[in-house]
Amino acid sequence: MLTLTPIERDMHRLLRSLAKAGDPVDPLSACIGYKEFVQRVDPHGLDPYTSRGQMRGLYPKLGHISVYEHQHGRPLLSALVIRKATGRPGSGFADLASQLGFEAAEEDEFWKHQVAQVVRFWAADDPVMLMDSAMDQVLKELGSIRRAVRRLTARPGEKG
Repeated sequence: MLTLTPIERDMHRLLRSLAKAGDPVDPLSACIGYKEFVQRVDPHGLDPYTSRGQMRGLYPKLGHISVYEHQHGRPLLSALVIRKATGRPGSGFADLASQLGFEAAEEDEFWKHQVAQVVRFWAADDPVMLMDSAMDQVLKELGSIRRAVRRLTARPGEKG
């Protein structure tokens, strides 16, 4: 399981607050542009990876946050960060989704679906949902461990 760096935790906190304040009827209204996002997370430009036009450092951090969310059984929180000019995320979002095993036949629809899921999940502000998503991931991991142990302890010729 991944852990978030201090600046990534600040980013995560901002994204959660945007999602919580989002309107499930109009989830795209929760989105924020890259530049505004950086200004709100690091208004004094203290983080060397996001300050003064160093946006390239932002993308891996957003990807890390989405991997973290995926590992915890939640939708990809970084879906909320978009290019203001296009109203869509950068190409890295679809690339990351593919790496995480999502089948995105239509990238734009996949992204919109993720935004809707993010807003629905966090706007519900339901601690049971939050705990359930974490527990689902723990149970999934335990199932993987159980299968691996069975394979390791199976006698030759037996199926584990």
